Amino acid sequence: MISVMSRIARECGEIMLSAYSGTIRSETKTGFRDLVTEFDTQIQKYAVDALSEAFPGSHFICEEGDSGNSSEDGFTFVIDPIDGTANFTHHYGHSCTSIGCIQQGRPVAAVIYDPFMDELFTAERGKGAFLNGEPIHISGGPLSGALVIFGTAPYNLGLMDETLVSVRSIFGRCQDIRRTGSAALDLCYVACGRAGLYFEFELSLWDYAAGALIAEEAGGTCLALDGSELTYDRPHKSTIIAGSTERIRESGLVRSR
Repeated sequence: MISVMSRIARECGEIMLSAYSGTIRSETKTGFRDLVTEFDTQIQKYAVDALSEAFPGSHFICEEGDSGNSSEDGFTFVIDPIDGTANFTHHYGHSCTSIGCIQQGRPVAAVIYDPFMDELFTAERGKGAFLNGEPIHISGGPLSGALVIFGTAPYNLGLMDETLVSVRSIFGRCQDIRRTGSAALDLCYVACGRAGLYFEFELSLWDYAAGALIAEEAGGTCLALDGSELTYDRPHKSTIIAGSTERIRESGLVRSR
């Protein structure tokens, strides 16, 4: 499964790279920050068709429409064709295709491909996480030695104040702060030790379905900010924090129910 998903993700990356030869036109969805391009829909269709051929009878939850619920019967693939669409439209070069596979309500396989860096992150439940075939692991140690990545939940401006209060609270206790514009890659960067912690106050399932498994298989912990487990059975919004258990605890951002 990982081999097939990896091949398809790489082919999606080729479509993404082909866009960089010209102007990338975008349209808005729910607001001026929520963008979609013809390449989002083209990549999603390609991925759905290829996965349907490889795994007949599969179900799909996708960012650009065609969203259902996961099924107890067979595989459900959760696809974000271009995570980091705003980066993509500005030729910023930090975007990826994210494909997660859900079975019986839990992620079992994940592939995230960044074609601009030619980096393929993969994980299979119980078998570890990998970057271009080499094992990866989260970093440890105190928060003072870590880069912290955060997301601004750009489609929900009502969360901005809470986000910036949290950023301010943690800035004095970590080495530095970053915001990259791709939640899927943020989770991968935690998984491979480039960042020590990542948090965001609103994500969709397709933003984290693959990345959370990669981070967990690399030895990390992924939770909602109320301390509950992430859910994968339907399209929905969720908070998230990812990193080592110690750094999550030290951050003080998790508010137990």
